[in-house]
Amino acid sequence: MRPRALITGGTRGIGKEIVRELARAGFDVAFTGRTRHEGEGREEDDAGQPTPLPGSLDSTCALVVAEGAEALPVAVDLLDSGAVDAAIETIRSRWGRIDVLVNNAMYEQGRYTNAFILDTPRVEWERKLQANFLAPLALIQAFLPGMIEARRGCIINLSTRHNYTKQAGPPGRGGAGVSYNCSKAALGKLADGIAAEHGPDGVLAFDLDPGPVWTERGERQHARIGYPREIFCPTAVPAKAVVWLVTDPEAARYNGQHFMAQEFVRQRGLHPDWPTALRMNARWSPTAILDWRERSTKR
Repeated sequence: MRPRALITGGTRGIGKEIVRELARAGFDVAFTGRTRHEGEGREEDDAGQPTPLPGSLDSTCALVVAEGAEALPVAVDLLDSGAVDAAIETIRSRWGRIDVLVNNAMYEQGRYTNAFILDTPRVEWERKLQANFLAPLALIQAFLPGMIEARRGCIINLSTRHNYTKQAGPPGRGGAGVSYNCSKAALGKLADGIAAEHGPDGVLAFDLDPGPVWTERGERQHARIGYPREIFCPTAVPAKAVVWLVTDPEAARYNGQHFMAQEFVRQRGLHPDWPTALRMNARWSPTAILDWRERSTKR
């Protein structure tokens, strides 16, 4: 039987590319999203009005089938905890256990993207915590037991380097929105904890920072976010990092650690068509990994 993976946020952007790359690597793939059919996707503009956004469960399903893999599209809004529970039951009823879980979906959109602390209503903080931390936690708690029982499995949480670096400035002028960073900081501790608790059970877990990536949503939000276009990489770059983490035996030695996807992919030559690494990455770990565990053993 082919290995099975679940990717959240698979209708567009990084998630869609991860789905395609894992299908090419021999996985059957389940994926979630809110947009069922092409043309239904919407993104809020600066005034909170919906604007069209490409991508859908239907379109991603076609990509998986074209690779000869089984697709399991699941419509779910991660802001709705009851819908997350229903999605879990759908996947369990069809597939039982899964081998790989990639918590890719994120909530940071519309008029509160990169908003200042005082300009972000408390309900928006609650939405970010639900979508970016509590929903991934629910999926981990649902599918981790099957990995422990099988004594194999891999969980990857897409996080952000802002968890480990100083805020470079106000939102839109060098820094990201603090409400988003806080929700991702909570997510960023899960991989370390999973590895500590269940590494001996054969379970791998990683925190993966994709860096700035040019997605459909990022294109819509580009002016609001305020970063220069040249620092963004294609969606295939973090997707290549995901495939390496779930397929290469060497990944086990880094269990629980944080990966800088862009610099890692460049150093490993995983995407030879990507012409250059970002100059900004020179400020971070030269090995592209926060290898605190390895450093601690050398003292």
